[in-house]
Amino acid sequence: MLCYNVKAMKIHREQIIDTAVSLLNRDGLEGVTLRKVAAELHVHAGALYWHVRNKQDLLDEMANVLLLEQFPQLEGPASEQHWSDWLREMCLRLRQAMLAHREGARVVAGARFGRAIMLKQLVETIIGNLVAAGFSLRLATLTYSTTFSYVYGFVIEEQAAPDPDIISKKRDGLDESIVAAIFRENRANNYTPDMDFQEGLEMILDGVKQRMMKQSL
Repeated sequence: MLCYNVKAMKIHREQIIDTAVSLLNRDGLEGVTLRKVAAELHVHAGALYWHVRNKQDLLDEMANVLLLEQFPQLEGPASEQHWSDWLREMCLRLRQAMLAHREGARVVAGARFGRAIMLKQLVETIIGNLVAAGFSLRLATLTYSTTFSYVYGFVIEEQAAPDPDIISKKRDGLDESIVAAIFRENRANNYTPDMDFQEGLEMILDGVKQRMMKQSL
């Protein structure tokens, strides 16, 4: 049975969030609950309600921490930097922020703007700088939502996927399977998730450039 004392009850929001992130890395998203966080801190669960009302609040705060690791400062494109190069860099950093933690993509993708302030600021930075680069507000919004949806989806699948070596061995005997052919080609050409991610991102950016050209006509 856990032993609680008055001094232990005096916890700070940062302690709660740091503990939740540690649980995420250790047990995965399903292992992050207010009860488990309280147990790790040796306090009653009610002590957490001063800082987070429910698990969604907790996840929003965790998303802030994950994003801050890659985006300590939010800045627009450097002088003479093309918007596509800057947006590519932002997407790569977003992916790295989520990959740095177990199931990080599910945390960030499920965050809400109200409490996940870093996510809101990141979105506003993306859209604002695209508009400054000549995008209409509609095109800037669609560009943000399309690129971020791609990053979220790619990393969620990336973090949920089993060991590719195990899959490859299982697929080797399925000579007529297109999936097996894909795995063989990936292995033969040393294609990596990093390469796949960047190729897919380039396809999206190429499409956005085409839309920009139409907007200019």
